[in-house]
Amino acid sequence: MRSRNDSGVMMPPHPVRVDAAFGGPIEEILLGSTGVFEGARPYLGADVSTEWVINNVPGMLELAMASLGAPAGLNVGLLMLMLSRARLRAHGDPMLQVAAPLHAQLAATDLSDGLPACFFRCPYPLVYIEFARPSGLQINHRRSGLHEVEGVYVGSYRLPPRGAEHQDSGRERHLALDPTRETRVVELTITGSPVGKDNPLDDASVDISLYIQDEDACLGTLLERHITYYRSAEITAAQPGFEIPEQTEMDLTAEVIRHLAKVLLYLNLPDAEQAELPERSQLEQRLRGLGPKKAARIKRRMATTYDRIVIGPSVGVHTEQGHADGNAGAGRGVRPHWRRGHFRRIRYGEQRSESRLGWIKPVLVNAAEAFGAVKAKPYLMR
Repeated sequence: MRSRNDSGVMMPPHPVRVDAAFGGPIEEILLGSTGVFEGARPYLGADVSTEWVINNVPGMLELAMASLGAPAGLNVGLLMLMLSRARLRAHGDPMLQVAAPLHAQLAATDLSDGLPACFFRCPYPLVYIEFARPSGLQINHRRSGLHEVEGVYVGSYRLPPRGAEHQDSGRERHLALDPTRETRVVELTITGSPVGKDNPLDDASVDISLYIQDEDACLGTLLERHITYYRSAEITAAQPGFEIPEQTEMDLTAEVIRHLAKVLLYLNLPDAEQAELPERSQLEQRLRGLGPKKAARIKRRMATTYDRIVIGPSVGVHTEQGHADGNAGAGRGVRPHWRRGHFRRIRYGEQRSESRLGWIKPVLVNAAEAFGAVKAKPYLMR
């Protein structure tokens, strides 16, 4: 394992950091000797939930219960993190990185009432979404304390009608699910950074799945219903070993999910900005024809370098200043602040029967006072 003082290993997001710390795929190194991982491999890229993988791959549930004391689907800790990493690898390691300007804009954006759940949708079957840092978001680990949120694994799967996952009657009742209908499941594994902790694996995670049947249901109501479910005492009967999160822990998690919802809403906009940043691929190209010493240096850099797509504007924010004519304008005496934006549903077409997503962007009022003479450093898309 790399040294705890190696900041180059502490800073990358979870999918990159754990491989760099172990010097290879973490799931193969930690699970390979159990004989269980080979049974799971055919399902890693399949359209089945991770809960299904844990409950149906021979030996996986026993491994989860014996080594972690936690059930499939909820707070499986290290096992869930390893499976999330393995499944991302099976999908080709797609990673998105939220640009800092977009992160700030989304933090100053509200989720309007009535947004349908259909907009809470990821364009990838599985992806890791890295937040800009500092993210302003935290999750708790009961031994190591608060961790800054660095990102989220987001997986999307379909549950068939009358599937095994519908046998949890408490889940059906709390979430108003109909076992005879197909269900869209969004699996979220939130990861907390180890920065400021003991070593690159001294991180934190929270696992939550959202079950969606009515795509026109209010997104805000859907999120609140799930948050209530994960705080219910009844869940412990359905999931032996599960510890009910404290209210403060669930509040922190809910804030992360709401921010992620805004990232996904942004990705559904027709004019969402995206730019490839193929840093690892560029280093791989440089390796060709290099001597052993230079190649070794490049390989060391590659351990913590990764390809991703940066989403959002690369530089700049929407601002509002005082009048340019020198009049004692409306901005004088007003402290810099965000005028909040919001996502909204826009109806159009015949009898307004169709709808699309719109974003009224937030505005930074008196930005010059906030930033002074400092110029924002642009992101270079090489």
